[in-house]
Amino acid sequence: MSDMLASDGNCLRLSGAITYDNADAVCAEGIAVLEQAATAVVVDLTGLTSASSLTVAVLLRWARTAAARGHQLQLTNVPERCRAIARVSGLADALPEV
Repeated sequence: MSDMLASDGNCLRLSGAITYDNADAVCAEGIAVLEQAATAVVVDLTGLTSASSLTVAVLLRWARTAAARGHQLQLTNVPERCRAIARVSGLADALPEV
């Protein structure tokens, strides 16, 4: 697992910044964790150092992956910038807790 993601049971902790250079890798790594999860997964965003539309895109992809498996994805400690991007993009309902 990369330095940006840590998994502890049903909790996935995201830290650092999602950039154009690492977005695909971070997204794929999170999807791999979600595909192995037996229950709902909590994604803790406390460790994010910045948030952008890339962050929201990765979270949306994770939410869709969880939903496809019949699981729920719950976001905690969501930065206000992510919330604002989701609202402006019309995605607030697609991202739980945003």
